[in-house]
Amino acid sequence: MTRTAASPNIRTGTTTRALRLPLLLAVSLCFAACTNFFYNRLDTLAAWYIQDLVSLDTSQRSDLRSWLESTLQWHRSSELALYAKFLRELAAKSAHPGNAATYKGIETQVELFGSRLVERAAPDAARLLMSLSPEQLTEFENNLAEKSRERNEENLEALKKGQWHEKRAKDIEKQLKRWTGSITKEQHLLIAEESKRFDSTTADWLESQTRWRTAMFGALRERFTASQSPATVEERILKLLRAPESQWTRAYQTKAAQNREQSLAVLGAIDASLTPEQRSHLQRELIELAKQLEAMTQS
Repeated sequence: MTRTAASPNIRTGTTTRALRLPLLLAVSLCFAACTNFFYNRLDTLAAWYIQDLVSLDTSQRSDLRSWLESTLQWHRSSELALYAKFLRELAAKSAHPGNAATYKGIETQVELFGSRLVERAAPDAARLLMSLSPEQLTEFENNLAEKSRERNEENLEALKKGQWHEKRAKDIEKQLKRWTGSITKEQHLLIAEESKRFDSTTADWLESQTRWRTAMFGALRERFTASQSPATVEERILKLLRAPESQWTRAYQTKAAQNREQSLAVLGAIDASLTPEQRSHLQRELIELAKQLEAMTQS
C-alpha cells in the first residue's frame, strides 16, 4: 500500500522482519497507510521513489510507469476486495482471544497476499532491471545499500546504547495503542518483560540484504558477458525477486525462527489481556479500514 505494495525493493517479503508486532491486529498494518488519496497516486509515488534510486532514460521511465500503472490497476480490481474481506474476518475473530493456530493462519494469509503481488510484479520488474546499463546498476546498488543502512539506523543506535529491547517495547506499545486506543499498566509491564526475550536481527538482516544485493546485481551484470544467456540471467533474477530468503544468512534464519515462535507467545499474552473496550476499539478500526478499501475498489 503506500510503498510496500509496489516498492522499489520489488518484493514485499524482502522487508519482512522476523520480529512480528504482537496482537492479531498487527497484521493489518500493511493496510494501515492506505488512503484513497495516496492509493490513487501510488504509481506516481513509486515511480518517484525508484527514480530517486537510479537515473532512468526516457524509454525506461516510460516502461516503469506502464508497469506500475498496470500493477496498480490489477491490484485495485483483484486484491483490495480480498483485503477488505480479510479485515472483516479479522474483526470478527478479534472479539475473542486467539491462539497460536489463529495467528499462524493470519500470518499465512498475509504472506499469501504478498506472494500474489510479487508473482504479478516480478516479470516486469526483471525486464526493467535487465534494461539497466552497468553505470545504472552501480548507482542503483549503492543507493539501495545506503537506503538499507538509513532504515536501520535507529535499531543500530539502540543496539550500540544497549537499549534495543526498550526500543522494541516502545514500538510494540505504539502499535498496540494505535489499534486499541489505549494501553493498561499491566500491558505496559507485560510488553516490557516479553520484549526482553526477542533477539535483535538487525546486523544479520543487514548482512542478508548485502548478500541479496550481491547476488542480484551480480546476476544482472552477467548479461554483459558471454557466460550467460539473457534467458538464464532473467531466470536467476526472477528467483531472487520471488525468493530473496535464499540469500539470508543461517544466523538470520535461526534468529528469525526463534523470534517468530516467541512472537506467538507475546500475541497470546497481549491478546488475552485486552479489555472489552480495547476489543471494541480494535474491531471498529478494522471495520473502518475494510470500508475504506471497499470504497477504493469503486474509485
